[in-house]
Amino acid sequence: MQTTSPSFAIYYAGDAYSTAQKIMGRQSAGKAFMRGVARTWPKGEVHGLGQGTETAKAMYRQLAADGFAGQLKWIEPPNWAALADVGTLYYPSPAAKDFAYSRNALNPGAFSVMGVTFTLSSTGAMDQVADLVLPPFKPWDAMICISQAALDFTTRMQGEMKAWWSAQTGATRFNTPQLPVIALGIDCPSFTPEAKLRETARTALGLQANEVAFLFSGRLSFHAKANPAPMYQALEQAAQHASVVCIEAGVFPNDAIRAGFMAAQKALAPSVRFIWVDGQDVQRYKQAWQGADAFVSLSDNIQETFGLTPVEAMAAGLPVVVSDWNGYKDTVRDGIDGFRVPTVLPPAGVGADLAMRHALGLDTYDFYIGRTSLATVVEPTALAKACTALATQPQLRARMGAAGLARAQSEFDWPVILQRYAQLADELNQIRLAAGPQAPEPWVQRADPFARFGHFPSQTLAGNAVVLAQPSAQARLADLLSLAMANYAFDATLLPRESLIALLGVLDKGGSQTVNELLVAAGVATPVGVRCLMWLWKFDLVQVVQVVQAAQVDQLVPAPPAV
Repeated sequence: MQTTSPSFAIYYAGDAYSTAQKIMGRQSAGKAFMRGVARTWPKGEVHGLGQGTETAKAMYRQLAADGFAGQLKWIEPPNWAALADVGTLYYPSPAAKDFAYSRNALNPGAFSVMGVTFTLSSTGAMDQVADLVLPPFKPWDAMICISQAALDFTTRMQGEMKAWWSAQTGATRFNTPQLPVIALGIDCPSFTPEAKLRETARTALGLQANEVAFLFSGRLSFHAKANPAPMYQALEQAAQHASVVCIEAGVFPNDAIRAGFMAAQKALAPSVRFIWVDGQDVQRYKQAWQGADAFVSLSDNIQETFGLTPVEAMAAGLPVVVSDWNGYKDTVRDGIDGFRVPTVLPPAGVGADLAMRHALGLDTYDFYIGRTSLATVVEPTALAKACTALATQPQLRARMGAAGLARAQSEFDWPVILQRYAQLADELNQIRLAAGPQAPEPWVQRADPFARFGHFPSQTLAGNAVVLAQPSAQARLADLLSLAMANYAFDATLLPRESLIALLGVLDKGGSQTVNELLVAAGVATPVGVRCLMWLWKFDLVQVVQVVQAAQVDQLVPAPPAV
């Protein structure tokens, strides 16, 4: 069912939706995600959540640049009451633990948290997946698995973690957040092939009519993305039957890696002509996609979980040669959209030392995934056969390219994927409502500091303590307000100047007031009002006489509103 507005709010942090600082799969997907939101709900009501008005403006600018003309409703955390009205929060990585803890402290059933997997090989990502079986997550939360491989990884690790906790502590109850499989999307219109653009692009790239151009697009890193040696060797074999060009479009992490690529090209594929296209040159990068004849991506790395570029290639009408690896298994139909080349790993038990060295900090993450990659085989004979078939059979290229184009547009365009997100959000809402009212759950590790450290002082403030203004308090207040050591934490919400003035204003009318009476009279009978009174006392602008430790301030201050 098509929706006019998303049924989820979007947590917005600029680096998750931009490739300006880092060109990684997560950032590329996030940037296309925002364009997809603008395309799917161009005049809708979009809810964003983040810190500060500048972040809100940045989110609106990004949406508007992609054609959004609707309304952005902004929510500042921890305003969970406003988020409860939406029902679900989308978070652009595995579900945020802190948000779930904070929600649970007020009302676990206020809203759902909907995260998404990206790479699963880092220690941080593995810890996040393992933690999903524990509080604070609920059955109405979800982690979207972007491929069947991601789901298999997650369910296996969670099963092992449950068994471990049971053995260590006797635990029998675990959390069960939802784990739907929803692919990442792409912005299909950005890759649509056009005959006129193709001719111009091939001229700009210096491609001859008889040359068959194989494109690789992505990070040019032999240890962290895809080792290009197997591709070079396969293209060298194909070059014995056709004029083959290899276009590598992307960014080298450093000069040493670039030099490594150049040396391998000369050694392994002397019959192949190579063209490098800077992935940050927008015009040139687009020409690489428009001018190519086929696409190759032979991921052999455990950091890959989905793989956007083969789907982008399908959207560009290119036949693809990919490794039969992780998310590629879900996207590319072998023999239809292209070829999936078999891959082989060593048996379990061969890499325990690699994992331990990385866990202890003896090897960096790059060495961990790089050493694993060197023991991952993309079957050379099948690879060479696939590349040669596409290099020599233009009709096969055309047929596979057309099939891939149709599949990309029907299955992986962001508006298609985002409707699946909206449907998931609705399903989570139903699970949450069916669970009924939920009692608040303390965030034990992040308790109120005045409760957690309440045993540190001699005593705590009593509600029936008597408060008097010190002589010349108003004049001295003006001086104190100018001092950095006194004003550094002023905030319109957390420590407002106006409340300080209001409290002193009541006392200026004469006589003494109890703490409770003063807070009510000044209109600040809130936790913030109590902190303001303590500020006045700290800087000797008021005198507080503790009577007995009986009527506590917390009897007066109301609890936060339920959401």
